[in-house]
Amino acid sequence: MIAGVNEFYDIENFAVDWRKKFYGKPLAVMLPRNTNEVSRLISLINRTTNISIVPQGGNTGLAGGGTPNEHGNQVVLSLRRLNEIRTIDFLNRTLIAEAGCSLLNLQKVASEHKLYFPLDFSSRDSASLGGLLATDAGGLSVLKYGTAKDFCLGLEVVLANGEVWHGLRSLRKDNSGYSLKDLFIGSEGTLGIITAASMRLFSPVEKRLTYVAMTVNLSSAIELFGELCSVTQDNVLAFEFMEKNAINLVRRYFPERVPVNFDEHLNSVICIIELSAAFEKNSTSYSSISEAFANNQLCTYYTKCSETMRKTIWQLRESITFASAEDGPQVKNDISLPLSRIPDFVDYITQKLLKVHPHGDFINFGHIGDGNLHFNFAPFFRRMSCKGEIKRQDIVNFLKENEEVIRGMINDAVVLHDGSITAEHGIGKLRKSENHRLKSDVELRIMRTIKNSIDPKNILNPEVLL
Repeated sequence: MIAGVNEFYDIENFAVDWRKKFYGKPLAVMLPRNTNEVSRLISLINRTTNISIVPQGGNTGLAGGGTPNEHGNQVVLSLRRLNEIRTIDFLNRTLIAEAGCSLLNLQKVASEHKLYFPLDFSSRDSASLGGLLATDAGGLSVLKYGTAKDFCLGLEVVLANGEVWHGLRSLRKDNSGYSLKDLFIGSEGTLGIITAASMRLFSPVEKRLTYVAMTVNLSSAIELFGELCSVTQDNVLAFEFMEKNAINLVRRYFPERVPVNFDEHLNSVICIIELSAAFEKNSTSYSSISEAFANNQLCTYYTKCSETMRKTIWQLRESITFASAEDGPQVKNDISLPLSRIPDFVDYITQKLLKVHPHGDFINFGHIGDGNLHFNFAPFFRRMSCKGEIKRQDIVNFLKENEEVIRGMINDAVVLHDGSITAEHGIGKLRKSENHRLKSDVELRIMRTIKNSIDPKNILNPEVLL
C-alpha cells in the first residue's frame, strides 16, 4: 500500500503540484487498492500523533490542494489504484465509479454504452473523479450540464476516524434529511476521503454546430451570449472567449496552433460557441441564430467551423494553459463574476494595476457564458513582447515580492464587483489566506464548526481551505 520509489512514478511526482509552485516532503505515499484499505490506513493514522493526510487524485489541481508540506509529517494518500467502474445502469443513466477513475476513462466508458459524461477540460487524461468532486470542477460544458456536483447523486466516503459512509444512491430525488454529499463535494479533502461516486449520465449530443465569432469587446461578447440564449431557449452548449494576450501567448510557444487569419482580428474578443446541430433542422431558429451573429454592432466576423476547424480552435483554447506554464510564473486567478459586471471589473482592475506595474499585462480567457474568467497577470508581458525574453528567475523574484499584493488587489476588485475569488479550481493553499481575509466571520465560523465536528483531530488536509 506504500509506494516504492519506482512504483507508478518517482515519489517526487506526488510531492509537487502541476504548476510546480508548491513543493513538499511526504513522509510516505500510500496507494490503497480498495475502500477497506483506505479505512484501515486512516484508522491507523487517526491513532497516531502529529501525522496528517493529504488526499490526492490525478495531481492536476491548480491551487496546491493536493501537495504535502515540507515538514515530513504528512502522508500522501493517492487514490490512483481505486480506478474501477463498479456498475453502469443504462436505463437509469448512471454509473458508479471509484475515485481514481480518470475523466477520460469515464467519458470513454459512457460512450461505449451510448451515453455521455459531459464534464470536460484539458487535463482529462489524468484528472480523477475524486479530485473533480473534491474541488467541484467545472470546465467546458458547465452552461448546459453544470459543475461536478450537478452530476453527483451519491458518494462513498471514508471519514477521519476510518468509518465509511455508504451513500452511493442513484436517485434523482431523495428528500430524507441533510444532503450529506454536498458537504464533501468542494471540501478539498478536509472532511473525508471520497472513494467512489454515483454519477449521472446523459444522452450524447451526436453533432454540434461550432462557431468562431469575433466580437468588438467583452460587453459585445456578453450581449451575443444573451441573444443566443434567447433564440435557443438557453440551449447554448459552450461559450468560451480568448482575448488578444491569450492568443499571443500561444503564438509565442505554439505558433502552429494559431490560425493565420486570426492576425487581422487580434483586437477583437475571440469567442467559441457550440450549439446542437438540431437547430439546423429548424429554419426559424437557425435563421435567428444567423441574425444574432450577423449583428455587426456585436460581431466583426463569424464563421461556422468545419470538423477540422473545430478541432483546431479547441486545441488553441486548451493550449493557453500550457503556454502559460511555458511562459513562467504568473499571478493565477480563477474568478467568478455576474456576467453584467465583467466588463466593469476588467476595466477597473486593469487600469488600477497597470499604473503600478506597467510592464505587465493580463492573460484573460475562460468560460464567459458562466462568468468564470481565468484572469492571470504576467509581470513582464509587455517587455517580453518588445525586447526579448526576461530571465525566469527575474519573474520568480518579482512574484516573491509582489504576488500577495497583486492577488489582494485583484480579489478586492472581485468582491467589489460581487464575485468569488475561485470558480472551479478551489482554495487549496494558493488562496487560503485570501479566503480567510475575505469571508465573513459568520461563514468561517460555520465552516470551522463543521470541520471540527467531522475531523476533530484535524488530520485530513489540514493546511488547505481554512
